[in-house]
Amino acid sequence: MRVYVSGKITGLPMEAVKEKFAWHSSFLLAKGYTPVNPIEVSPYEKGKAWHDYMKEDIAELLTCDAIYMLRDWGQSKGARVEYQIAREMGMYIFFEGEFNADRSLFPELKTENL
Repeated sequence: MRVYVSGKITGLPMEAVKEKFAWHSSFLLAKGYTPVNPIEVSPYEKGKAWHDYMKEDIAELLTCDAIYMLRDWGQSKGARVEYQIAREMGMYIFFEGEFNADRSLFPELKTENL
């Protein structure tokens, strides 16, 4: 299952953002998922417009089965857009802090390889 990682990027130090998204991608990988990290989808380029990042990220989001919302997603216009798209598309939506190893929030999902 491909899981898109969504959270606040704009306004934060890029090194901290890279570390945050890499950590959560590693967490999802350890759980048996294929994480999709927007930092890798649309690497930082000086002068690149926000909407250009969003176009690339949304295209990748649409190839995923689920979205994983980081705790700070509500503080991010882009993450709120991604959440709404995932919701309207009927994707699984995982929230950091609620996602747990026993999968009780999503019992219909298979737990092999976890």
